[in-house]
Amino acid sequence: MKFNLTKLASLLALAFVMIVSGCSSDSDEDPLAVNSFSPPSGTVGTEVTISGQSFAPSASGNTVTFAGDVDASVTSASESQLSVTVPEGAMTGPITVTVGGESASSSSDFTVEEGEADLAINSFSPKSAEVGEEVTITGAGFADTRSGNAVSFSGDAVATVTSVSSTELTVEVPQDAQDGPITVEVDGNSVTSSESFTVQGEIPASYEDLPGNKTLISRDETWSNDTTLSGPQYVLPGVTLTVEEGVTVSFEYHNNNADDVGTIITLPADDENFSEDRPSGRLVAEGTADNPIVFTSTQKEVASWGGIILAGEASNNVPGGRGEIEGLSSGVQYGADTNGGESFNDNDDSGTLSYVQINYSGYSISDGSELQALTLYSVGSETQIDHVSVFKSVDDGIEFFGGTVDVKYFVVVGAQDDTFDGDQGWSGHGQFWLGVQTEGLPTNRGFENDGCADQADCDGGNGPSEFHVYNATIWGNDNANGETMYGMMLREGITGEYKNIIVGNFGKNTVVPIYVETDGTESNVGSSLTFGGNISFNNASNDYSSLPYSVEDVGVTEIDPQFSDAANYDFSLQSGSPAATSGVAIPSDEFYSQVNFSGAVGVKDSENDWTTNANWIKWED
Repeated sequence: MKFNLTKLASLLALAFVMIVSGCSSDSDEDPLAVNSFSPPSGTVGTEVTISGQSFAPSASGNTVTFAGDVDASVTSASESQLSVTVPEGAMTGPITVTVGGESASSSSDFTVEEGEADLAINSFSPKSAEVGEEVTITGAGFADTRSGNAVSFSGDAVATVTSVSSTELTVEVPQDAQDGPITVEVDGNSVTSSESFTVQGEIPASYEDLPGNKTLISRDETWSNDTTLSGPQYVLPGVTLTVEEGVTVSFEYHNNNADDVGTIITLPADDENFSEDRPSGRLVAEGTADNPIVFTSTQKEVASWGGIILAGEASNNVPGGRGEIEGLSSGVQYGADTNGGESFNDNDDSGTLSYVQINYSGYSISDGSELQALTLYSVGSETQIDHVSVFKSVDDGIEFFGGTVDVKYFVVVGAQDDTFDGDQGWSGHGQFWLGVQTEGLPTNRGFENDGCADQADCDGGNGPSEFHVYNATIWGNDNANGETMYGMMLREGITGEYKNIIVGNFGKNTVVPIYVETDGTESNVGSSLTFGGNISFNNASNDYSSLPYSVEDVGVTEIDPQFSDAANYDFSLQSGSPAATSGVAIPSDEFYSQVNFSGAVGVKDSENDWTTNANWIKWED
């Protein structure tokens, strides 16, 4: 009983302290007051600044009344200052401010002058809106008829005026309006706002629910200067985000909050939710050899932002045609609803990545749900990807989830999972791929390529993945990590061709450099899955005797390719290298370059040595 009484006494004492503190706080709060205003007089439409205390910090929280019992438009507000426009009907007298039921009036009168006010724009609201939405312009000297006011937005787009007074116009954002100031013309005189209006693109309600603390890029946008961002940046269907050469785009660290992980995500076509059919969103990042575009993080540590995701509507073998993007906190889909009557668009265009670096990327929400440096979901063949450098990704360097996009001149340094990953029916082409697993980092396979997750139902999708990769080099880091390692692991019924590839330095517990899984995929070797011109060098084993296919079947010759300086990332070939002439014939089409060497890079200082002095490639911190 003593304990309970003591506890009750403590609670009563605490309550008393809280009451007293609350009363003290209330009594210390500054009362609402109007101390002064400027100018002391003016015509209707004049902008007046009111100084005082305890105003509401938002414009809508303050009611400002002039003599004559007419309310003024509040154009800006802080706790100590308000900006208002003298309203029609105002008379000479004090100015009153009301906040939350409490009112205070000025001690001096504001004098309303006779005569017409000079044409002026004091403010407009909202500061951004979609085409067709209303904007209210506050100012002075406006005509009293709609036809007497000509209102134009940047881009010479003329707006429709829907209501008028001498101090306020309501207009609709016109088609073709661009970001910029608003201009009002009356009787040959014109005035332009000091602030810029931002035209929003159409944002259907379904896109407001996209995951993350996001930015929705709803209209074409160009990034011309270095910029720092946070959270996912979604490029909506029908929208192109352009990044100009030499620009560095940095993402702030996410503090392990999945919703804050920085990414750029282009979204697939949409013919349902917008007012008109929209093609897939596009990221156009075209740097140059000497002035690349850099996507990175402010922290400059691996896994400190997510990476780049392009999503389209090209073919995949997901049952039903729709898949969900990995690594996000809730589902974002790609592909086409083939069960619902939609068709894939193999010529889909998700933009251009050329002379681009993607550094310090990757993020994992859970096992099997990760963000890679570059992830391509059902990306179509009209997308251009070449001369891309990936440096330090906590997951894969690149991963294909279906699609038909081609990739050329691609470098991955320091991926901590697979270097070149792909599945779900990718059927594009690749040439000149270089992957380097750097010393001291955990890594996985060089190539991990899958045909179809459910081989029994693969024909119900779009068939197995069909990789067509020529001229690649994958260099292991010789660090054992407890897994069965392969320079290349091909499985799940995959088809295609892997030719003129060098697999080297997989001295971990590697079984064979090129491994075709005995899950039925081995039956494709020599028919729908072909090899040739491949080289194995400095790997733990080249013994294929226990497998149902031979070293010749996978096109492997064990020789020293004589790299110029692999220890310092120079994988060009020395003059006289046996790899310089070991390549097999390459298909004659507009994508492939006709070369006769094996590996990603030709002879040192030749026209096929594309990595020496390449400023667009990042090799080290």
